[in-house]
Amino acid sequence: MKPAPSAFILGIDGLPSWMWRQFADENVMPFSRQLLSTGTLVPMQSSLPEVSSAAWASIVTGLDPAGHNIFGFTDLIDGTYTLGFTSSRTFKANPFWQRNDGRKHLVMNVPQTYPAQPLNGTLVSGFVALDLPRAVYPAERLPLFEGIGYRVDADMTAIEVSKDKFVDDLHRVLSTRVAALDELWNADSWDSAMFVITGTDRLNHYLWEDFEDPNSPFHQRFLDFYREVDRAIERIVSRLPDETTLLTVSDHGFARQRYSVNVNKILHDHGFLNLSPSDRPSYVDMTPETKAFAMDPGRVYLHRRDKYPNGQLDEDRAEEVAEDVTQALAHFEINGRPIVERILRGRDVYQGPFAYRAPDLILMPAEDIAFSGRMNLTELVETTPINGRHTFENSTFFYRGQADVEIPRPMRVENVLEVMTQAQALPAAA
Repeated sequence: MKPAPSAFILGIDGLPSWMWRQFADENVMPFSRQLLSTGTLVPMQSSLPEVSSAAWASIVTGLDPAGHNIFGFTDLIDGTYTLGFTSSRTFKANPFWQRNDGRKHLVMNVPQTYPAQPLNGTLVSGFVALDLPRAVYPAERLPLFEGIGYRVDADMTAIEVSKDKFVDDLHRVLSTRVAALDELWNADSWDSAMFVITGTDRLNHYLWEDFEDPNSPFHQRFLDFYREVDRAIERIVSRLPDETTLLTVSDHGFARQRYSVNVNKILHDHGFLNLSPSDRPSYVDMTPETKAFAMDPGRVYLHRRDKYPNGQLDEDRAEEVAEDVTQALAHFEINGRPIVERILRGRDVYQGPFAYRAPDLILMPAEDIAFSGRMNLTELVETTPINGRHTFENSTFFYRGQADVEIPRPMRVENVLEVMTQAQALPAAA
């Protein structure tokens, strides 16, 4: 039998800490009830904004977005209006498995690691990954993944057919991922391993309304998927000896979504955003008169002269516009209810070499609200099958280990490696 890794990070994307405790106590996840009694479970705060790409990057680097350079799934290329997708190449800080510590790492399904970058060990990327060959390092491991029908993500179009088809596919993806972990576990020995389950996030986005409604015909299907996740957790944890440090984390919490609000529509209607006529409006269509624009999810940028080709705002004027935008959004209501809980200033939130790329304002959504930054301004409240949204509060952090560690309060995603450092003496962020 191969020796077990000394540290194992188990990621469960989008799992709220309160839900894990509830499902454990209600016997939806019976193994988790046993597991949680052996360690410490605390709620954890996500990244700002509470988007998976930024949060997972913080978990694996120990830095906030101003340190690792990931603020969302998309961003504008510096000095342009060209929209680019963030990826492993966007990282400006090394994840823990690339710190040349002499350890051998197994990394599976971690979001924002595509294309796969070299490491001492094996990595298969999580979402967003365009194809399997470029998601796997080293290339010699590719036949193993292909042989078991491994996929980098669920088929998101299945939700358009039916919720049943969608959940069936989530089960298939989870099954093949756990099978791949078994194969790799048996194939080699690892000093550390990280394995992320992402079907929970997908399920929560599209079936949260069914979770909240016990009379829904899909309520039981929601619970059954979490039962399957619990069995996957048992399969993994049962192979770990007591001396292995186990961290179980999620990147954000979850709550009900009833309104998807297009922030750019609000900015346009209040005179902050102006676009040239276009059949497919995008950031390149912003005119010099534009004072502010938004990107997913709730990132607001001022159209500064020193950042954008057509920007007209100097520092003094930018400060005035920031106040005006804050007032407009803070008082905006849908059906008599505010859309924001609070609005944060980027300069107060981010510290690091890439703070200059940060949003000027971060919108924290009110209850039932999610934000989008589409440049198609036809709808204020967008039509979407998504009914569950990310939350900044109540992501999951669980620690089980022999080392006496100090867990920060409040615990945040960028503190995960701090706890790992205490338990495993990992090298500091580079």
